[in-house]
Amino acid sequence: MKKYLVIFLAFLLMLTAIAGCQSSTTTATAGTTAGPTTGTTAGTSATSGTTTVAKDVTIGYSFPTKNNEFWGNSLDYVNKAAAALGFTVDAQDCNNKQEKQVTDVDNMIASGIDGLVLAPQDASVCPGIVAKCKAKNIPVMIVDRWPGDDLKAGTDYLGFIGPNDEEAGYQIAMALINAGCKKLVGICGFQGTSVAEGRKAGLDKALAENAGKVELLQFDWAGENMDQGDKSFRNLLQSNPDLDGVWCYNDSLALATVNVLKEKNLISKVKVGGMDLLGPAITSMENKELYFSTGGHYMQSAFATVMVFDALNGKMPTEKVVKLDLLNVSQDNLAKFKTKYVDNPTPIDFKSISQTFNPSAKTYFELSLD
Repeated sequence: MKKYLVIFLAFLLMLTAIAGCQSSTTTATAGTTAGPTTGTTAGTSATSGTTTVAKDVTIGYSFPTKNNEFWGNSLDYVNKAAAALGFTVDAQDCNNKQEKQVTDVDNMIASGIDGLVLAPQDASVCPGIVAKCKAKNIPVMIVDRWPGDDLKAGTDYLGFIGPNDEEAGYQIAMALINAGCKKLVGICGFQGTSVAEGRKAGLDKALAENAGKVELLQFDWAGENMDQGDKSFRNLLQSNPDLDGVWCYNDSLALATVNVLKEKNLISKVKVGGMDLLGPAITSMENKELYFSTGGHYMQSAFATVMVFDALNGKMPTEKVVKLDLLNVSQDNLAKFKTKYVDNPTPIDFKSISQTFNPSAKTYFELSLD
């Protein structure tokens, strides 16, 4: 049974943190421990009171690219989890190349990693990597990109964490509708991809719930980058000069739209929503330009390392497939978000969400702005 999880996540706008995105090996030591742990542990173990925690644990982290703020934030939080729980991270950036990712993981396995968090470049790398790790009894968490239905979470690999794309698409649309937009256009990613189709399904759901109140004037499968967003929105605006809201698949498309609206002196008349909640989006909201962004799923890799660490301490995930509902931030609640998270260097208590240190913890990670 899948649980849909609510996750309200933080973004730390720190260049020094992003600098930690280079492929590296990071070692951290946990502080005091509390709560009983049972089951098989990797490496040696340390006992404090009734708690036995595996020591000298190394968790591999293979991800697409360090040259992207999203994955930079992901690595930053993986390192924070390692520092809190006391394991070593072997992080490797595959530079968006499937063959390099396979080689990177082969090298990790040969070096003796105890567990792996895999953010696949695409689903094609998953079967081979999962099979190699399974043969070595290395637990694998897969994040962000669905590995395909042929592999079974909980059987072939430990589990999956990724964003709830349909809910994200729905929240983008509802933010615009609730703000008074009645004439929408949509700019989406690549047709046929699970993430783009899921977000469009969320848009369709919001439109169906508000039939007669809001109209989708036009929809375009544009792509994912700012150049594609710029071209798409210029065409949509020319065809629909009376639009008052723009639903965007991600923040790159949304920020390209904002730039065109500023150029045309229309930014005060049209609201724009996107997804990812990265630095430029937050800056744009601060400047009263971009209206809304949903995101924070860069935290999923850190949560996955917690689940791998717990598995190595004999604590299996309470759920095998985790779909994250994301943080919804608009110009209206941006200040509250920044106070709690941007200005707070340690917004996540990783021990509290680890079954190793908190036996009552479940495989969900719920935060709030309150």
